[in-house]
Parts: sequence; C-alpha cells; structure tokens
Amino acid sequence: MHWPKSLLCAAVVLGVAASSGHAGSLVEISGGSDAEKSIPAYLARPSGAGPFPAIVVLHGCGGINSVIVDWADRLARWGYVAVAPDSLTPRGRKSSCSSGASDQIHDGYRALSFLAGQPFVRGDQIGLMGISLGAGATLAAFERNGVEKSYLGRFRAALAFYPPCSGSSGIMVGPTLVLVGELDNWTPADDCRAMVAGESVIGTSRAPSDRSMVELVVYPATHHSFLDPNVTAGDRYLGHWLQYNDAAAKDAIVRAKRFWERWLNQ
Repeated sequence: MHWPKSLLCAAVVLGVAASSGHAGSLVEISGGSDAEKSIPAYLARPSGAGPFPAIVVLHGCGGINSVIVDWADRLARWGYVAVAPDSLTPRGRKSSCSSGASDQIHDGYRALSFLAGQPFVRGDQIGLMGISLGAGATLAAFERNGVEKSYLGRFRAALAFYPPCSGSSGIMVGPTLVLVGELDNWTPADDCRAMVAGESVIGTSRAPSDRSMVELVVYPATHHSFLDPNVTAGDRYLGHWLQYNDAAAKDAIVRAKRFWERWLNQ
C-alpha cells in the first residue's frame, strides 16, 4: 500500500519528539465492501492491555498533518485510543479545500467499526472529533435522524473545532462541543450561533427542537486554524485568514480533556 507522505512525515516527526512513549503507528482500515478501498490511518493508544475508551479523529481539508497526529498522541496520553483515517489518499486527492468534497462521514463510521473490533477498545465508549472540514463531517455524522441511522455503530459524544455550521440542524444524538473563533471568516461563528439557536438561514431551514445537547464556545479575537502552531504569524489561504492563537488553543485543550473525561469514562 502507498502511504501518504504527509502522514509518514507527521508520524516520524512526532514519534521522535514524543517522550511519553505514546507515539502511534500506521494501520489499515479495511473497506466496508469488496468494492471499497482500504484506508490508511494513524493509530495512537495508551500503554497497557486496556480496554480503553476511544476517539475517531477527522482531519481538515488538507489531510493528515502534524496537528491531527499531535491530537491523536495527546488523546493517547489522556488514556484514549485514537485513530485518524486518511480520507484523501485512497481517492487520489491531495486536498479538498477548494471542492469541499469529503467522504469523511463514511470513513468516520468505518473507523468506529474498526475500533469496536479491537480487544483493547471499549466498543461502547467511542467518541468522534474533527477539525475544520472534518468538524463539519463530525456534526453531520452526529445529527439525529441523519446518516447515523444508516450505520450499526454509535458514537457517544462529538467535538468539533471550527466546523462549517451553516448546513447543520444542531439537533444531535448526544453531547456535542463546538469551538470556533469570533474572527473566523471561513467557518463563521455566527453560523454556529444560528445553528445552536435553531435559526433558519439562507439555504438551511431549521425546525424547532431541543438543541441543548450542543455547547458552543466562541473565542474572541481568534481566527480559523487557531490550533495550528504552523501558522503562528498568520497566513492567507483561498481568501481566508488562518492564524494560531495560543490562548484559545490552550483553553481548547483543557475543555476537550474535560469533555472526554465526562462522556467517555462511564
């Protein structure tokens, strides 16, 4: 199998840098049918036999990078098995930032099935988390009466970092944490506010319902990609401003840890 260069580089770099012994490995998630291609994924797990709760991590439109691998390793240090599937390479794509094309919802459920079949994973304690485009897939995968009805497995909770909220109903099947920057001009905070409030907007009609499952955190003076230290000085990409925010990133880590401790340790 051809492993994506970005995935290999990230795994090697973070594996060398990790001092905790939780650096992960590359695995292959088999296709859901004979016609489906297998997908490569980065797997990080705590030391010991387990079984442990687990989290599927969905990447942004640029694919697996150091931010995704770093989060998988962080989750492993916290006591979770983490798997980050590569949704681009098996489909011959290097990016989906312009097209928005994504198979991540399906890949997320394939990764859920993969984790549930591992002896070191607690199959009834698996969460879903995504960044940017992957966060949008996370919301879609976790919507009540949505695609989740088509799959046998179930996620217990979901965490979305700066997702595109405009197309989401906000009616989720379980606890959902959304974190976005006030100055994000790619996945605007106001779209997420409208989602949580159940307000209909152009292109999305939202019915009245209970949306109390969703917790929204908006960081002031914060742009898209606030988790990515590779854009500390800021960068413009496809007309959008990307910039790391140390305060927001540190707070997001604290909130994520608290969120998973609450919902995946039952």
